[in-house]
Amino acid sequence: GGGALLGNLDTTLHLATGLQVTIAEDPLTCGAIGAGRVLEEHEVLSDFLQD
Repeated sequence: GGGALLGNLDTTLHLATGLQVTIAEDPLTCGAIGAGRVLEEHEVLSDFLQD
């Protein structure tokens, strides 16, 4: 999402975790598409929500 646009976030995360970090070409659109997919998958979403 938009957090990927923060300066040097990829490098900071890589150095902190040792994991490879790749920023999407259009992170804002990717965040919106991902959020839409989660909302469409009610079963998956319910696993993360509490009553």
